[in-house]
Amino acid sequence: MRWLKIKLHWQKGCKLIKLDMNPLLTLMQINDSVFPIGGFTHSYGLETYINKEIVHDAKTAKEYAQTLLEHSFYYNDAAFFHKAWQLCESRATKKKIAELDALITAFKAPYEIRDASKKLGIRFLKLTEKLNPVKRCSTYLKAINTQELHGHYAMAFAMFAHAQQISYTDALSAFYYNSLNGIMTNCAKLVPISQMDAQQILFKLQPLINKLVALQPELDDDLIGNCCIAQDIRCMQHEKLYTRIYIS
Repeated sequence: MRWLKIKLHWQKGCKLIKLDMNPLLTLMQINDSVFPIGGFTHSYGLETYINKEIVHDAKTAKEYAQTLLEHSFYYNDAAFFHKAWQLCESRATKKKIAELDALITAFKAPYEIRDASKKLGIRFLKLTEKLNPVKRCSTYLKAINTQELHGHYAMAFAMFAHAQQISYTDALSAFYYNSLNGIMTNCAKLVPISQMDAQQILFKLQPLINKLVALQPELDDDLIGNCCIAQDIRCMQHEKLYTRIYIS
């Protein structure tokens, strides 16, 4: 349950109004592709793969998406989400938040990816601040704006979702799905593949997401930040593409 304080025009003072918020609907809103944080402006290196004709049809699009989720996202953004969630559970200090923020910044080697993480994080925090302010999120945004911290989307998403009483499994599953959906949307535009092909890939990779979400808590801290070297290289090469549609 949430409580909202509003000022009534016909009364002096304020009255508390009980709002029956639905965690599932909140999750659907913040994870929606039209949630205006600018996620559609990034391909995270996919544009380079398509430019080099490595990803060129539905089969290679699926291979790319599966590889990215299993061998990059699992060890990076999903792992960062998990660590941020743990910090929320333990009511971690600002120092611990700062340490995780710095660690993520160090692991995101390509500049465009590092910058995208910051921009999406800031936009997400600013927007959710208007929806339902969360003290932890407000503090994080302030630290980013004063350049004390870099800022990262995975941390921002985890912090807000945790505060909305969304379950860990649901929030992380949605986080994985959001990344996969972005890949398929970009493939439909750039390769191109058909909308039906994109939807089939999204549907067929659900078991993989379930598997990765279940395994996420078991990931050893020493493996966090493992990367697909080719992915990082393609992200770096994207900066030098002659023609670019996406920011990253």
